Amino acid sequence: MMTGKGVLRLALVVSIGAALMGCSGNKKKSDMAMQEASELRERNATLDQANRDKDARIAELETKLANCVTTQQQPAWGGGQPATGFPPANEWQPGNDGGAGFVRNDDGNMVATIAGNVLFDSGSATLKSGAKKQLDRIVRELKGNYKGLPVQVEGHTDSDPIRKSKGKWGTNEALSQARADAVKTYLASQGVSSSRIDAVGYGSSKPKSTKAASRRVEIVVMTRG
Repeated sequence: MMTGKGVLRLALVVSIGAALMGCSGNKKKSDMAMQEASELRERNATLDQANRDKDARIAELETKLANCVTTQQQPAWGGGQPATGFPPANEWQPGNDGGAGFVRNDDGNMVATIAGNVLFDSGSATLKSGAKKQLDRIVRELKGNYKGLPVQVEGHTDSDPIRKSKGKWGTNEALSQARADAVKTYLASQGVSSSRIDAVGYGSSKPKSTKAASRRVEIVVMTRG
């Protein structure tokens, strides 16, 4: 027959065992929650990348469409020279890298548009290594067909407020100016006189039809003065 002390010891053992089982169950739930959170983060990262790829593809297609429309609207030069006295620009077919050639805009100047994600990472004003391929094409045109003409490098963003690098840039205007300055610096480093180049950041003040298309840099050659 169990004594009173034995009953107490048994009750204590049962209580401790139950507490340990409770801790084990809580740990299992915690591990499951952490695993689920990790899986959700991976899914979000995958979705974010898919959205960025989609925006880049949209910007690329819109650039192709814009170039096609502008080219169709330009008169055939035939064997003569355009009214400006400058030869027509060499047309580049935009590829998967988002590049574009010079086309004549509504002001009569020549403009080349490069998608922002081709040149810069999100929230950054540091040129990607792959951006040099596109800018080297610009350099060849500026030193060839448009030698000596004034150039304006225009930075543009979408209307979304800056989040990732807000502490560095503060506003879209500041970020777009820094990007325009970075492109100007690169062009000058490749032999285009910096005295020819003006860099302007327009922020989101000149949007395109989509946010992806709005994030861009335009190199404008002032053929019309």
